[in-house]
Amino acid sequence: MLQMSLVQGSAVLAVLYIVFGVIYRLYLSPISKIPGPKVAAVTRLYELYHDVINYGRYYFKITDLHKQYGPIVRISPYEVHISDPDFYDTLYASTSTNRKDRWGWYAAGLGIPNSTLGTVEQGLHRRRRAAMSPFFSKQNVQKLQPTIKERANMLVSRLEKLCNSGEVVVMSHEIDVVMQYCFGKSDHRLEAEGFDPSFHKTSFSAGTAGNLMRNMNWIMKLTKSLPESISMKMSPEMSSFIILKRERMDQIEKIRNQMAEKSEETDTTMFHTLLRSDLPESERSTSRLAEEAVLLAGAGTHTTSWTLSVALYHLLADPKILKKLKDELENAIPDPNESTPLPKLESLPYLTGVIKEGIRLGYGNASRIPRIALDKPIKYQDWEIPVGVPVSMAAPDVHHNEQIFPESYAFHPERWTEDTTGQLDKYLVSFTKGPRNCLGLNLAWAELYIGLSTIFRVFGSVAVRGSSDIGVMDLFETDIGDVEMYRDALFPIAKDGTKGIRVRLSK
Repeated sequence: MLQMSLVQGSAVLAVLYIVFGVIYRLYLSPISKIPGPKVAAVTRLYELYHDVINYGRYYFKITDLHKQYGPIVRISPYEVHISDPDFYDTLYASTSTNRKDRWGWYAAGLGIPNSTLGTVEQGLHRRRRAAMSPFFSKQNVQKLQPTIKERANMLVSRLEKLCNSGEVVVMSHEIDVVMQYCFGKSDHRLEAEGFDPSFHKTSFSAGTAGNLMRNMNWIMKLTKSLPESISMKMSPEMSSFIILKRERMDQIEKIRNQMAEKSEETDTTMFHTLLRSDLPESERSTSRLAEEAVLLAGAGTHTTSWTLSVALYHLLADPKILKKLKDELENAIPDPNESTPLPKLESLPYLTGVIKEGIRLGYGNASRIPRIALDKPIKYQDWEIPVGVPVSMAAPDVHHNEQIFPESYAFHPERWTEDTTGQLDKYLVSFTKGPRNCLGLNLAWAELYIGLSTIFRVFGSVAVRGSSDIGVMDLFETDIGDVEMYRDALFPIAKDGTKGIRVRLSK
């Protein structure tokens, strides 16, 4: 009888706990007045359904909620989402008197909590970022131009050889310089058979595990407590993530061992320098630096290759755009065998417009990015969001605002060439804004300028050919669905069943 009473009492307490929790979230929470669906205010299961069970579709549900409720919506018991391009800079600004941290719950989904991207606390993030920032300065990236150009030439050389066979190629290649820059050693994926898509697939698969790890973060804790051999069997995505980190740890250990054997400090790659730096020993551990390497090698290659793919598709799908670009490139680069200085490429208006449209429709990080104010409430219109409440926005919301970008899903380089005041640049947020903006944005821009100009200076299509072209590429069984986001998993994911951006090569 006593045992039954304890069971009944526990059940009653559990019910009361749930009921009080529901009442608190609906009526007493500091964000209870913010509009949104009641079920989202009550439980995270709403988000879990759309992001895990329905896999990466919560972004699109949130878009629908904004149409129903307005520019500010409560999307979970804890989080507020805003869709207003003019508020983007305000949300992501962070100063010594108006500090904003990353949201720990959301960062956990990245799986690399000790990287700059996964760092929650603003001060620690600033110190970690400062140690790497010099390597990605505009000046240092310009010094890297010969390396980027050599990789772009290698891609063109490989494509030229494939022209003789009329082969169909999946165009998902990055210019392949991040590994060289970080570790002093290229993976030479451009030279490999089939362009070696293994790294691309592994980093992409690891990135897509984020939705699951964020909504069920006990999985990450469990996998870290288990032997790797067991954790790798839990899912293909988890296996990919473990492989990625293990490979980066091996590379850092090799650098560490090489440094121990050498008396002179001849190597100047980023990780050589970080290992020699005066950072605390914990900040120079192999495990922590491996997380930075996972971030740089993964995000630094996939986002750029996706942007290149988006731009390439639209250029080949619209002969008018391709002709304008090729005309500009032929006038600016009379000899395609000569290397054009990066500043000159950056001065070409139509090439710049093509790149900006590729960045706009490629999104960079497609997911929402939450911030938590530490010092003062976040004020939006008539709303005051208390300190400690996560507030998020997303790049696709800004890039598809029809008032700013009419026909926002269309690829119009002219919207940038006709923007003589540069006002649109404010709304290009793929690299995000504020002190946590993309560390490698200068390198990404350089790869895009050099990559696209090198390819399309000597390649055309059946409809558009230049006098000095060495080959032709045309889309093969590829449509707009292969470059439009259908799911959000940190990276944009195209339609189910996509085979990528495929082109047929010929002379």
